[in-house]
Amino acid sequence: MPRARQKASPTDRYARRIAVAIANGRSPAPAPDLESYLESSPHEMLAAFEGAARNMPPAGSDEALAFAYLFLLQGLLERLRYRTDNGYADAADLIADFQAEVAARAEAGAINGPMLAYVAAALHQAKIPVSPELAEASANQPVDDDDGELLPADVSTALRGLLESCGGDPYMLVGSLLELGHGMPGETRGALAASFALGDRPDARSVAVLFLLDADAVVRRAVAGALARVASALSPTELRRLIAIRNWRPENERAEIDAVIRNARLAGVDCARWDPGGADMILATAIDGAAAQGFLLVSPAGRKKRVSSILTKGGISDAWSGDPESSRRVDATVAESRMNTPLIAASRPYLDRVVAHNLALSIEKGEVSPPGLLQVAETLGGADWRPERMNFSETLAGLIAEIPEAMRSSAAVDTLLRRSGELAELAAISQAWFEDDPETARVVAGARGPGRAKLATYLLHTIIARRRDKWADLFLRMALWMREAPAEAGLCWRELAIVTKALADGRDLTEIGLMQDIARRTVAVLASTRPGIAMGPTAARR
Repeated sequence: MPRARQKASPTDRYARRIAVAIANGRSPAPAPDLESYLESSPHEMLAAFEGAARNMPPAGSDEALAFAYLFLLQGLLERLRYRTDNGYADAADLIADFQAEVAARAEAGAINGPMLAYVAAALHQAKIPVSPELAEASANQPVDDDDGELLPADVSTALRGLLESCGGDPYMLVGSLLELGHGMPGETRGALAASFALGDRPDARSVAVLFLLDADAVVRRAVAGALARVASALSPTELRRLIAIRNWRPENERAEIDAVIRNARLAGVDCARWDPGGADMILATAIDGAAAQGFLLVSPAGRKKRVSSILTKGGISDAWSGDPESSRRVDATVAESRMNTPLIAASRPYLDRVVAHNLALSIEKGEVSPPGLLQVAETLGGADWRPERMNFSETLAGLIAEIPEAMRSSAAVDTLLRRSGELAELAAISQAWFEDDPETARVVAGARGPGRAKLATYLLHTIIARRRDKWADLFLRMALWMREAPAEAGLCWRELAIVTKALADGRDLTEIGLMQDIARRTVAVLASTRPGIAMGPTAARR
């Protein structure tokens, strides 16, 4: 009898579907079933990696299918990273185990340098640091002894090709280098960045300047030292970029940039003016339960338009500017974005204020913003973004002062707080507002039978009460966002500001309908998911 054909796994089926889109030059389309797979299948990371290694030339013969598996790998890693952001140790363990397995295979010679670079790129896109063992495995890959270079010969060749192919665009090149170099030890990446600074190619020095915003302080220090040695050779544009990003770095690193700027000025280098730019449209998303907010910017680019984006989440998480596109294509992008998330047309002062606040949050954590933020600033024609935290008390007081006295009376406030869970403008947005962390998950998982009915009240008195400042901050930012909408939209920013003040004043959370909704939603979401790594409610909170 003929052997039964082995049934394809979900990972294989999704990879084949995605490969068709990639082969036809399209981006994989988002779909609910794919999202569900990525949320619930973290243990498929190794299968996705093996599929990529099996099909990637020269070992395999289907590059599109290999990249489809890498797409799935990046998505699986990203969903796990969402959970690590919320403190789930099991997610961090899975990521560590995966990196350890890949490193072991590399040390055993089962995979080569290019495949390690692809894995590092997936980790970079998922915003996951490379583990020490994976970085060591990458460093131990064979080098070209004839050239005596620090990098594998194939990577070195790729870097030389990138310098030629990026057409003088330092942002495009540094983006590729950050992916290719994500698996390298910091010392190796620092040496690479310094070599760009010290080389004789002006386009390479432009790239070196952007490495001052590398996530690794070792790299930043190495390139700063190299740039100080060649400051007299910097271009006016490079000097302008140095001045712009000086305040985006941790305070203890700014003296290094000051030295480069000083040396350049002493050598007679003039600072270039910002090129003309601007924004025809600034769209801002609502703030989700993870305190994330995105901006979509549309800027003129000759007869075309350029789309840029900034993502904030306790700092500047991501930023980029795309290539000029036709108005029709840009309009389609904006329309698609409006379908996927609530967007408000925001003012430039609002954008500047949010960026400045998140720059301050990044610096407080010892982090730097991505190089793409500088590209966005240049697209806007210059943005003097300096770190400045929003003062919670002053900002709230300013909003409250704009609210009619009738809404601020004691009776009106009591009624509003009690009915705040019924605010229609928050119905869709608040679905992403709930607690999602190991402590809360353990409490919900431990409740059974009649106890679950009282669980929401228990959470309000305990875990959520300890986090009232977090929710007050989120509500304040939401009120500021709603205030950007036209008056005729009638959004409930005044009501939300009053709720924020009640939280800040220590009001009993059981008296606030919106907080009761958050507690009930927390119980519903966490109780409906399986215990352990496959829970995945964070998809609603990216």
